[in-house]
This record gives sequence, structure tokens and C-alpha cells, in this order.
Amino acid sequence: MYKKMTFSFLVMVALGFFFTPAFAGEDIEGSGDHPMISRYEGSYIMGYAYYDYDRIVFPKEEDEDGLQTIAPEGEVTRILYVAPEGLSVLQVQRNYQVALQDAGFDLVYECFSGMDVCPRSIYRHYSPDFGLRGRDVYMGSDHSYFLARLPGDEGDVYVSAHTLLSNRVDGQPATALQVMEEKPLVTGKVEVDISAAAMAEYLEEKGSVRIYGIHFDTNEASIREGSASTLQEIALLLEEHPELELGVAGHTDATGSVDYNMDLSMRRAEAVVEYLVTEHGIDAGRLTPRGLGPWAPVAGNMDEDDRARNRRVELILLEVE
Repeated sequence: MYKKMTFSFLVMVALGFFFTPAFAGEDIEGSGDHPMISRYEGSYIMGYAYYDYDRIVFPKEEDEDGLQTIAPEGEVTRILYVAPEGLSVLQVQRNYQVALQDAGFDLVYECFSGMDVCPRSIYRHYSPDFGLRGRDVYMGSDHSYFLARLPGDEGDVYVSAHTLLSNRVDGQPATALQVMEEKPLVTGKVEVDISAAAMAEYLEEKGSVRIYGIHFDTNEASIREGSASTLQEIALLLEEHPELELGVAGHTDATGSVDYNMDLSMRRAEAVVEYLVTEHGIDAGRLTPRGLGPWAPVAGNMDEDDRARNRRVELILLEVE
């Protein structure tokens, strides 16, 4: 708590927290500044979104293989600010950067289209969508982006800013500020009958069964300890029905890039197979892992409850001898 209070004070002072609005723009209803970082002096809020738990895919560097990303999960605040007329993109971005660095953040990555090349994919694929109607807010000039990180014992804090001179607001600077505070997901919101008998019934009737009791570390394929009872029931299913051959499919929600989610879901499916083989002695030849990423949703991806339903492991009946 002390760290966050200190951070909040430093960033607010550096950005001119005590300000008088310089023009008539008004904050949209239900919006507000993040408690740890203020707006640039004289700005107003044009778009806003908050999620108690979500994932953000942040561009973090460029190398010989192209743009690289990181996808932390936790508490998310997205704010679209419009700054006063006459300011440059560099002027706005540097104020945020200096304030964050004074508060202990490290600057992970930055790019300015007016000074170097800022990859188009940062704005085409990784800029936040505020659901605004009308002209695209990211159409304009002097595109820029940065990502800053504050390490913490209970999880890191990430802050990114996409700033440009937006055509939508007559060339004024628009900044999409994203704050990600890493934290563990609160589970137990979904109840599922995971007994071996129930799985066998679903497989016979529907050819597949969704499994929600296997939990993984954030952005990793490491299986958490709380998953053991579910995996034991799957092993029991296979022991009681030696004729079964199953596909083990990993699924993600649609947050982040498709390539990232496809790779993550495959690694998680492989981890489940490896666990059943090494911990329960199941024949690896009876299990075929596949990563389906976001391609087979069972719910929408507009809120966290639906995204939680899409993140799952699924057992698929492949063959009965």
C-alpha cells in the first residue's frame, strides 16, 4: 500500500495533478483517472474501460524476428485522454515517461514515428478498443508508444501509452493509457461435475467434455497444485475405460494475438498429457494434445465471466477400441 501511495503522489505532481481544464471537453460518464496516475494537465476523458481481471498484450521490443510482446494478467484500466490543442505528441509522452520513471518505473520500450519507425502493428493490433462510434481515433500522425514496468513482490505494474495527433479530435493529442496491475485470478466462479463417471457419460453422449478444474500459472503452461483432484478423475476415467483414446485440447479466450494463444493452448494441452503420463502412468499413446487457442469459444469474449468459460481444457473422444 505504501508503495502505491508514493507512486500515486509522485506521478500526479509530475503531470500537473492540480489543474484547471483548458477547454470545454468533458469526461464521459462513469470514467475517472486511475488512482495511481493522473491525466496530462487540461485533458479530458473520451473513452474508458475497467476490468477486475483481464489480459493485455503489450509490445515490449523489436528484434530480428520482429515485434515481441508480453501478456500479463490482472486488474486493467484503460483510459482515452484528449489533451489540449497545440501540444506535441513528444511533449505529452515525455511527461508521462518522466513521471513514471521518477516513481520507480523502468522504461521497457518506446517508439516515435516522428523520430524513428513505430511499427504499424502496434496501432493495428495492440491499441485498446474503446468501442467509440465514428471516425477511428487512431487515424492521424506522429504515432508513438511506450511501455513502462514497476517490479513488485505481489506482481508487477505495467503502464503503456499510445499517443498520436488524432484526426478524430482535429489534430489534438489523444493518449490511450493502459494500466495493468498483476494479481492472481479469483477462481471458484464456475461449478462443474468433474467425476470420472460424469466425464464418461458426456463422452458417450456428446463426444467431448469441457474441463474447468485444471488451472495454470498466468501466461504459462505450469499446472497449479489445485488441479490435482481434476487430473486424478481424468486418470481414473482412463483406467476404468482402457478402450478410450482421447484428444486433449487447450482453449484460450480471444484476448491477445491468435499466434500467442495458439502456442499457449498447445503448451497447456501438452502439460496435461505429460502430467497424466508421469504422475498416473497413463499410456501416452492414448492421449493426443492440440492447441485450439480462441478458435472454439463456448461464450462471448466481452466480459470476464464469458472469457473464463472459454479458457478451458476439453477432452475429445477419438477412438473406442
